[in-house]
Amino acid sequence: MNLRFVPLLVAAAAVTVGGCSPGPISHPGAASGPMNSPRPLSSEASTGSVEATRRQLFGTWELVALESVPPGGGPRAPVTASGTLVYDEYGNLTIDAHTTDKDAPVAAREVSLVTFSGRAVIDVPHSELKLMALTGNVDPNEVLSPERRRKFEMTADTLKLSSMDEHGAITAVSTWRRRK
Repeated sequence: MNLRFVPLLVAAAAVTVGGCSPGPISHPGAASGPMNSPRPLSSEASTGSVEATRRQLFGTWELVALESVPPGGGPRAPVTASGTLVYDEYGNLTIDAHTTDKDAPVAAREVSLVTFSGRAVIDVPHSELKLMALTGNVDPNEVLSPERRRKFEMTADTLKLSSMDEHGAITAVSTWRRRK
């Protein structure tokens, strides 16, 4: 190689590298996507915000009461069941439940333990929880009806979820107590 071309190659490389984008000019700002995007809980949360609600929901909950409209219709009836609900710092929800009660959905009685996991999207202004990308060991539509809206009410140690049909009528109410 002719040595007189070396400075030209170095200059060409410098121009090429110097012409590349240097990367972000500033740090990324707040996300413009969904408010419930998977991210860890923040230490800063204002009351009534999605983040504050996520912090309140975070943890393990034990099922203490369940009422459901029986498969044949009629008024809600108590259903004997046990279960655990876990909401993690990324918005993932896992439910494990067991029942042999005749008023429970058939799919819930066909296995010894019903398990589901998915994402819980929180709508704070409407006090609603939407289950997304739900998977489980039985058809979620037969047990949890993930397309249905769920109203939530929370106190320090109690979570009440009311499942509504397409007309807004409450079809099931589950009450959970925070595990200590």
